[in-house]
Amino acid sequence: MRRLTRTEFDNSLAAVIPGMPPLSATFAPEDTILGFSTHDRLQVTSLLADQIDNGALNASVLAFRTLKIYEKCPADDVDKEKEEACTMPLLFDVASRTFRRPLTDEDKKELTTFWRDLRAVADPQTAQRTFLQGLFASPSFLYRTELGAPGMGRDQVVRLTPYEIASALSYAITAAPPDEELLAAAAADALDTAEQREAHARRLLATPLAQKRLYHFVTEWLGITGLANITKNNQVFPNFSQAFKDSSRAETKTFIEHVLANEGGSVKELLGANYTFADGRMATFYGRQSPTPNGAIGRMELPPERAGVLTHASVLATYALFDSSSPIRRGKFVLTRLLCQEVPSPPPTIVIIPPAVSDDTTTRDRFAAHTNNPNCAGCHVRLDPVGFGFENFDGLGKHRTTENGFPVDAKGSIAHASGDFSFTGGGELARWLANSEDVANCVPLQIFRYAMGREESEVDQRLLSDMRDAFKANPRLQLGEALVSLVRSPYFTHRRTANE
Repeated sequence: MRRLTRTEFDNSLAAVIPGMPPLSATFAPEDTILGFSTHDRLQVTSLLADQIDNGALNASVLAFRTLKIYEKCPADDVDKEKEEACTMPLLFDVASRTFRRPLTDEDKKELTTFWRDLRAVADPQTAQRTFLQGLFASPSFLYRTELGAPGMGRDQVVRLTPYEIASALSYAITAAPPDEELLAAAAADALDTAEQREAHARRLLATPLAQKRLYHFVTEWLGITGLANITKNNQVFPNFSQAFKDSSRAETKTFIEHVLANEGGSVKELLGANYTFADGRMATFYGRQSPTPNGAIGRMELPPERAGVLTHASVLATYALFDSSSPIRRGKFVLTRLLCQEVPSPPPTIVIIPPAVSDDTTTRDRFAAHTNNPNCAGCHVRLDPVGFGFENFDGLGKHRTTENGFPVDAKGSIAHASGDFSFTGGGELARWLANSEDVANCVPLQIFRYAMGREESEVDQRLLSDMRDAFKANPRLQLGEALVSLVRSPYFTHRRTANE
């Protein structure tokens, strides 16, 4: 049983009642596992339960006005059976779309009882609103099942039902319930083969919802969902302001959306592009002229020290401290998110306090001395050489060649499957990452975690191998190819039942 995320909740309501506005903005935010909020361990706390009830109430009012069942089935206190015979098929239709599957006889029996209980104490319009509220707060709406056919034993590998496959495929690609074509395919049992699922996956990847879904994946994968909350010391970084934050966020958002819409979600383009989309403020920050006469956002060539999204000010500022850069944060970001290398947490005996800012040395020297502790060296021998290579950018992402009057040393190195790569500056590293075999192996794993909502296990290795092969067979490393390979796999359509 997988709880809908806030985005999935909104998209699912909108699929039932077209024009339904987003209602989950006030819901408690999801926690993350492995950096992703789409995991299968999302809970319903007492606070969230109250928020869902309020959302269901608001949705029922809008649905009631849209459906206008009361106009099609007028109140009839003399012949309530006639009224019910008119009303229930309409409510069954809403329930089926809400539950994302055909109703069973048991469903219809329970829903009819629910309606009769409501109608016994309320007028038809109040009963209809309350009935709709019950649908939108029901577990059959809030959760999507991956249980297979009823009656399966414990700890068994089971095939998902056709409607469960349709939902798994649709939510993985669009964060929304199956559309009419997918539901029709489920009804015809036409999602059995890899080719059938691939055809629907490619069709859905061309939709706006899929573009939004991939954008959300990229931002969670890169760990930049919190750009609006970044704060900096203005005495250290005088360029920082709300206007700067808005401009840097707009740059990154526009660039990612461009890569998704016009470059097929190419990871090579995302990491290695020699251009960005900047307004006048960001162009000046990058040492360039505004790409448009009025200073509005437009496409702009990046200076040679930058490449792709990793050298955007927003990303560099995210992986930095309040008053300085942070080689450790930047190094860990590259290793864990782009190369899928594990970096263990520091021992509990180690006090994690960054070295104090000083104006008589460089950040690199401060951190090198700070991490010389033998208890820290095991991890920092991997982290620091990567992070030090970004030292040609300060904590706001401004390019620099000196710091406190001292030359900046931005030489770095990174360990990978085939050896070590030495580089100077974040731009050179970004261009190498764009063509790295390790990145090409890591991205499908991150997509697996995001779409499947869980950490990989030994049984997933064949699936991951297939995803990597399909992803790397595409010369531009387009994200959609990894998703298509995922839904083609027989592992995508099977689950193991609980063992207790």
